[in-house]
Amino acid sequence: MRSCFIIVMILLGFTVQAAAAGWDHGNAGDTVASEFILSGRDVLQRLELLFENNKPVFDATNLRAAIMTTEVVSEDHVMLDGFERDAVNYYPTKRLIKVNRSRWTDLRRSTETKARLRLVLHEYLWISGVDDTNFIHSEHLIELLNINNYSPSIWWNPVNPANYVKAQLTFAPEGCTIQPGKLDVKLSEETLIMETAGNCQDSYRQVQIVKQAGVTPPSSNARGLFHKYEITVLDRTKTLKGEMIFEPEWGACLLPEKGVCQVSGKMTIGGVELVFWFLRN
Repeated sequence: MRSCFIIVMILLGFTVQAAAAGWDHGNAGDTVASEFILSGRDVLQRLELLFENNKPVFDATNLRAAIMTTEVVSEDHVMLDGFERDAVNYYPTKRLIKVNRSRWTDLRRSTETKARLRLVLHEYLWISGVDDTNFIHSEHLIELLNINNYSPSIWWNPVNPANYVKAQLTFAPEGCTIQPGKLDVKLSEETLIMETAGNCQDSYRQVQIVKQAGVTPPSSNARGLFHKYEITVLDRTKTLKGEMIFEPEWGACLLPEKGVCQVSGKMTIGGVELVFWFLRN
């Protein structure tokens, strides 16, 4: 999977095209800002999954809002009080973060993963209203997370991976079932067909999921591919019972670790409930 992702990035030449809400902050084509934003989404996802004694360790509500509403830009060098900094946030005067491109070159190496995510969390915490002087909160939170080294160039294609679809009928006679389906994140186009089995009668459903790929737009500051899915549901007479287009949220499941990540909530269409997941090897 990794080699495929790397090849895609090379073929893209780091170009960017298509949009998603919440990613239109920053300079068009600013790949450093792009990586900073997606790193923020990475940390957010990790923190939202962090529990202790069945309770969240950190309330990420304000952090999520900060990530979704803050403009991020990069400059060759970023100065504060006469000293060069990795990044500087401007809050409350502006919801703005400036990232030092010369410093980010080192931070984006896989061996600097913890340092990269700590810096990103530090800046967004300030924007969210948390005093993170001397990294007192960001350092503690990053140490609580089980973070493996990774390169953003590898893991951000696609920016919204999904490879497992769980299906369930809203009403099913006894003995009528529908099996989950699998998708291949390495493929830019594919068609998945799922249908009920057993004595379903009028509850018979066929679910057709057609994947398409696009390239993230300059306005999104998220470079790479994104996937979206055209979903149609038919009954046993091939009559259309429902249709929709689903595009998973960008940057929500980019953690390069074992386990699962829920890509969507429960979507009900044509008498079928669907939930998309990303299952890591």
